[in-house]
Parts: sequence; structure tokens; C-alpha cells
Amino acid sequence: MRSTGYYALLLLSLFPLLMGVTACGGGSGGSTAGGGGGSNGGGSGGQATTGVSIAVASPASSPTPNAEFLGTGNSASTTGATISQGTTATVLLFGLGLNGNMQVTISGPGDIAVTNIHSITSDNNTPGVAFTAAVAGNAALGARTVLLRDSKDDITSFAGGLEVQ
Repeated sequence: MRSTGYYALLLLSLFPLLMGVTACGGGSGGSTAGGGGGSNGGGSGGQATTGVSIAVASPASSPTPNAEFLGTGNSASTTGATISQGTTATVLLFGLGLNGNMQVTISGPGDIAVTNIHSITSDNNTPGVAFTAAVAGNAALGARTVLLRDSKDDITSFAGGLEVQ
């Protein structure tokens, strides 16, 4: 009769082999670009893709913009904020690299107007941007992403951080 230690050792030694076969998708060598299918010309999982060049530019700004806190009124948090249909509110975002020279866009059907974009600083000297958001009375309900683009085309976002109620 074999001990549980034997089976534990056997399982530990087989685990990488089993995971390797599963993770490789049955392919044998080659490099894969893309995730298979789609408009990038990639094949199914595990097949090599050739003739595809993917270039990811490094951030041009220093510090790189990073929206970490969002709120309305005079406070912000990592969970975002709500804004009601038919209202106007001051929206605050804080994080390294943020400033009032950034272009502000709110995702969705274009029923929130953004004006009065300006630089702010938090109580602990974290830079930020504030703007006035005017929400249409018939604005679509739900979460919106706030996108900020700086003069060097670096972009940061606060995904789903502004919810229209």
C-alpha cells in the first residue's frame, strides 16, 4: 500500500506536464501573435502566425498619466462616483501625470457635456484634473469610462468610474 506522500509527490511531478500540454494548445514550437482568429490574421490556438508585426509604444510622458481616484464634489475614491440624469456636477480625478491640459472624454452616447477642464491638487499633493459634467435629462443609465489624453498622446482611463443614475 502506498502512502499519501507518494501520491502527493506523483501529483506534483505530473502537474507541470499536464499544465504544459493544456497551456500549449497542442502546438509544437513557433511563436504566436494575436489570439487566434479575428482580424489580425492569426490562426487557431497554438498555430504560428507570420507576417504580423505588433508594436507597442512606450509612454512618452513622465510621469506616465495614471487615473487612480474619481469623485464628484469635493472628494474622490478608487470606486468612482454616481451622477444623476439632468444634473451638473464637478468631477475630480487624481493620479500621477494628470493635469488640466488633458483632453477629457466620457464613453457612451455623447449625452454628457464636459467643460471647464482645469488642474487641481489633492490634500496630499497628488495632481489631478477637474471638470464640469452636464448630464442630459434623458442620458443613458449605467457606468461610463472617463478617458484622459495628454499632449503627448498618452492615455489613462478610469473604467466604469462614473455611473449615470
